[in-house]
Amino acid sequence: MRMKKVLTLTVSLIVPFVLSAQDKDSDNKKFGISFSGFVRNDVIYNTRQVVSARGESDFLLVPKPVKLDSNGNDINSVPNFNIVSFTTRIRGKITGPDAFGAKTSGLIETDFFGSSAASKFDLRLRHAIIKLDWKKGHLMLGQYWHPMFVTDCYPKTVSFGAGVTFNPFSRNPQIRYKYNFTKKISIAAAAISQGQYKSKGNAFSHQNAGIPEFNVHMQYKDDVMTIGAQFDYQTLMPRIVTDSNYATKTTISTMSYLGYIKIKLKPVTLKLYQIYGQGNDNMVMMGGYAIANKAYSQEELQKNYVEYLPYNTRTNWIDIESNGKKIKYGLFLGYSENLGAKDSVIISSFTGRWGEVKSLGRIAPRMTIISNNLKLGFEIEYSGAEYSEQKLDGNGNIIDNGINQYGKVTNYKTADNLKFLFSASYIF
Repeated sequence: MRMKKVLTLTVSLIVPFVLSAQDKDSDNKKFGISFSGFVRNDVIYNTRQVVSARGESDFLLVPKPVKLDSNGNDINSVPNFNIVSFTTRIRGKITGPDAFGAKTSGLIETDFFGSSAASKFDLRLRHAIIKLDWKKGHLMLGQYWHPMFVTDCYPKTVSFGAGVTFNPFSRNPQIRYKYNFTKKISIAAAAISQGQYKSKGNAFSHQNAGIPEFNVHMQYKDDVMTIGAQFDYQTLMPRIVTDSNYATKTTISTMSYLGYIKIKLKPVTLKLYQIYGQGNDNMVMMGGYAIANKAYSQEELQKNYVEYLPYNTRTNWIDIESNGKKIKYGLFLGYSENLGAKDSVIISSFTGRWGEVKSLGRIAPRMTIISNNLKLGFEIEYSGAEYSEQKLDGNGNIIDNGINQYGKVTNYKTADNLKFLFSASYIF
């Protein structure tokens, strides 16, 4: 009993002292966190087998190619149905005292999507940032959307992924600074690394290059129109040792250019986006690189030294949505094209996404119904992929391999899919 009385007396003396010290410490002492997010369930039906990020047919990337069995039947022409809820999300916005003359804030966001097919349904880190805001600019540090995913201009599809494979989709650790020349004109620069979303091939190819990815972003924004342009530069080191056990430091550098515009009118909001890019497979887009098909020296051949060339791609999308408060109608159109490399490459060495595809296309009309915190979405999504295919003559001889020496698809067969989606979200 005596010990209990002593502890009670000690706490009663210390707590007022601590609270008083905090009150006198600063004029800006408020700290807190507010939670938000949503509970989401998706009901999905696809008319054929598809490539999806977690194998659940929800985060749909492309239809699987036509693959014939011994009787000439398409193995992948099998429909599939699923109900998933792993896109349910929790977000915590943090406020705190000023630092270095700037207002400070933080953001932590997670969902149950996992970081790979092996970890689906597990918690994963989506965003984790620290932000400092001054009058003319702000500094952001941490994991957030890649700058090429423009938060002011992205597709509002019902399907999880916001137009994925056509719109860049990646969250990256980064340091980003944005400077506002005026209330409408700004410039931002970012140094970026690869986190959960990595380039195909060696998972450490960007890290081993020793150079961050750089991005510069110019933007004009007012109440009606948002328009912007970006330049992105990335360097990879595909390997640090050759197959002949010789150290190598050969790198490959890629560049991407993009432009976008969003116009908000009274009845509808229109968005247009175009990117001419290289090496964007780490953002779940078409792209990659291959070994250059050139004359190598005897020493290079002996030690298995090679050079790399990036594939060029062009992607466009359009998204239009009505501005109703209770019912919204929308339409998404996307198209990506493989333009190949500038010089001859070894086709079998391609590393990336969809180097065997001529083009990808998508049309997706949608309707969203909103009642207070409940949102219901309906979407029909048609996706097509033109996969390379050998062309034969009447005697069964190959007259076209389907891909030329520059990596461009010359003969193809289209695989297409219809995805029917119903989504219910309870927002908090």
